[in-house]
Amino acid sequence: MTYRNIGIVIGFSAIFLVFTSNIVMNSDHFLQGAPFKKHKNNVSKFVKKLKERIKHQVEVHHHDIKKKDDKKKDDKKTAIVQHEYNFADEGDNKRIDFNFAAAGDFGCSKNAENTVSNMKDKKPELVLPLGDLSYDKSANCWLDLISPFSNELKVTLGFHDVNDGAPKMNQYNDTFNMKEPFGSFDYRHVHFVTMSSESEYQPGSAQYNFIIDDLNKASENKDIDWIVVTTYGPFYTSPSTHNAEKVLREIYHPLFEKYDVDLVLQAHNHNYQRTYPISYNSAGDSANPIVKNQNMTGYNNDTKGTIFAIVGTGGESFYPLASQAPYVANQIGGKFGFLDVDISNGNPHTKLTGTFYDNRGGNISDQFTIEKEIKNKDVDVQPELQSSSDGSEKSINKDVDVQPELQSSSDGSEKSSSDRDYLPSCDNCDK
Repeated sequence: MTYRNIGIVIGFSAIFLVFTSNIVMNSDHFLQGAPFKKHKNNVSKFVKKLKERIKHQVEVHHHDIKKKDDKKKDDKKTAIVQHEYNFADEGDNKRIDFNFAAAGDFGCSKNAENTVSNMKDKKPELVLPLGDLSYDKSANCWLDLISPFSNELKVTLGFHDVNDGAPKMNQYNDTFNMKEPFGSFDYRHVHFVTMSSESEYQPGSAQYNFIIDDLNKASENKDIDWIVVTTYGPFYTSPSTHNAEKVLREIYHPLFEKYDVDLVLQAHNHNYQRTYPISYNSAGDSANPIVKNQNMTGYNNDTKGTIFAIVGTGGESFYPLASQAPYVANQIGGKFGFLDVDISNGNPHTKLTGTFYDNRGGNISDQFTIEKEIKNKDVDVQPELQSSSDGSEKSINKDVDVQPELQSSSDGSEKSSSDRDYLPSCDNCDK
């Protein structure tokens, strides 16, 4: 029924209601002294029922209209919208400074908008979303949200990206031109490896064979100074909502150690955690890695070990941190934000600086540095100054002394979206 027809029905109903009400009012006076007084109650009951029926019909029409409007909104929300996003500068081999941003567990709330806005302020050349990008039936809202970085993206897929149905998964494949959910690329002397912890990764799988061959080549490439891995499932974590993924860790951490992986970026737990440089514990419980350096920052060639960071702070709810694992250097609960990583390409040294920026005021909540010698010293390096937000050029201060921040819960100043019922059991995780 159209709005016009509904209006006609309501109009005639109103006229009829006024007409019958007048009859009843006039009949009241007549019936007071007439022999027909005994019929008064019957007339009143008839009018009352008529009013109730008209009211019900109007409510039904309004309900139908609302259902149609809601359906249109749902159809718009779930209809797959095609995009073409990529990393346009992939393969750039200039030896100049740059920065990249990373966070996972976004969703599409105001908190996620704030994270994207916070990233934009730092002008990253590359953005690495770490999985669980969208919690809707499609990725439409998140893709719109992240569109300011449409030419700077390399995504890692999480549980909701892979397991929420083929249409959504296909939307990611088409948007990012992904033939496989894993891969690698080079950018300014950093080798990036994208893993898919939600896909088959056991020895003998296509992903395993790819990663072991890829890391071997990257470690031998004299033009690669850093190796960074992104994966959704965490190798290590302080006690929180999700446990660490034991099988994933036992297969790949020894490989990361063998091929000198510097930094592993993860998500899944909705908080921030950053380990000391750690090595795999092959002699004991793999859940208790060996800490190579207990300083909060200032790591170098002699440190060895890999730093693992969970950055599940994109905007989708908060997960509690019950305590702090002994191998975790810093952890932050109850804050949304992202990890910004600066790469300073010098000669003979290159430096990696990781900084976690809280969305509230862009405050620095964690910072760490790693410095080492470059492999290929037969290069002439002209470091490029980083542009500030006002267009002026400035050097980057990567030696800020940041005190570790204690775990905090949401204090109400930054509201988390409601928790969702999406916590699958994990047969391959620590118990």
